[in-house]
Amino acid sequence: MLLFGLCSAFLSACSSENIIDAINGGKGNADSFEPTISANSRYVAFTSLSNNLVSDDTNETADIFVYDRNSGITERVSIASDGSQADAGSYKPSISADGRYVAFIADASNLVDDDTNNEKDVFVHDRVTGSTELVSIDSDGSQGNFDSDQVAISADGRYVAFTSLSDNLVLNDTNMKADVFVHDRDRGITERISVSSSGSQGDGYHPAISADGRYVTFAADTSHLILNDTNMKADIFVHDRNSRTTELVSIASDGSQGNSDSLFPAISADGRYVAFDSSANNLVPEDTNAAKDVFVHDRKTGLTALVSIAMDGSQGDDDSSISSISGDGNYVVFQSLASTFISHDDNDFSDVFIHHRYVGITDLVSVSSYGGQANEHSYRPAISADGRYVVFQSQASNMISNDDNGSTDIFIRKVN
Repeated sequence: MLLFGLCSAFLSACSSENIIDAINGGKGNADSFEPTISANSRYVAFTSLSNNLVSDDTNETADIFVYDRNSGITERVSIASDGSQADAGSYKPSISADGRYVAFIADASNLVDDDTNNEKDVFVHDRVTGSTELVSIDSDGSQGNFDSDQVAISADGRYVAFTSLSDNLVLNDTNMKADVFVHDRDRGITERISVSSSGSQGDGYHPAISADGRYVTFAADTSHLILNDTNMKADIFVHDRNSRTTELVSIASDGSQGNSDSLFPAISADGRYVAFDSSANNLVPEDTNAAKDVFVHDRKTGLTALVSIAMDGSQGDDDSSISSISGDGNYVVFQSLASTFISHDDNDFSDVFIHHRYVGITDLVSVSSYGGQANEHSYRPAISADGRYVVFQSQASNMISNDDNGSTDIFIRKVN
């Protein structure tokens, strides 16, 4: 669906046309959620409870789908290598740069042979060969002995980062906590990421991975990952898999640690920029809104900036969170309950915004194809690595015409 004009200042300046459309026309017969998008913005992976997106979907549970924006074809990828549908739910997809590989979490026991651990596992489906493999395994191929969750895949699909409660994926895992791991699909090796520079174990969750798989960012509650971590809060870290060093990034520009929890990191393609949300009020000067905000830390310069702000630099009047960052780190999208980022934001729902870091402009993404505000919540945004498109989920029924399925749908908007 095309919209000419009727765009806010930023988006119309970025593009001569504005596109917002629902994946599959908004006609899934149940909720769709957790969207993610390939680097070139051609493929959108998402979770759905709908059973009418592909034929013969009879498992009555959540599945992972990939929508090809060029061909208009939707395929189910949470399937076994022989095409059998999963016997339990699948969630939280992550897609490689070219859309070939999709990593996801599943409770299913029939996606690979001999899946006998009765735990939630991490799988990767190859859309070219049709094969599905289990990756939440140790370097000898043994299955994890507890649940695995929260997955991120590198641009080429080789490396898969995930969170797991399993204590048998690496040697000497004795912390009895969730950890972040990376599985190298080429070499079959699994390594633990949520460790200090000296190798001491900590904990970790919410992983994100750089394009080449070198850098992995994650949240952790522990105080053992760096020296002098004294804030007793959840922090954001980056682990360099080459140098085996771990650094704290949820800090102020002067190096001060955050005075409240930081969560949900996202990382640029080269690993330089890390976006995250935080309830801390000491990461930038004069953070006085008493709300959760979105920040970006530049690992090269050491500077931390607030990005959930209006064009005049004013803070939001409510929580902002769940960010996604473009490959070059220029654009950050996030969800927010704030009503102060743009003028006349009076729908009283969570919206999706985009912030252009270099020009300091913030604009609303979750508007209808006619320019009107959404009539329900919009959230969980993801931006393509090229910064051109944003996908998000919304309960709104007015994003496109004739959206009458009464379900949460996946929408995509051209922003650049």
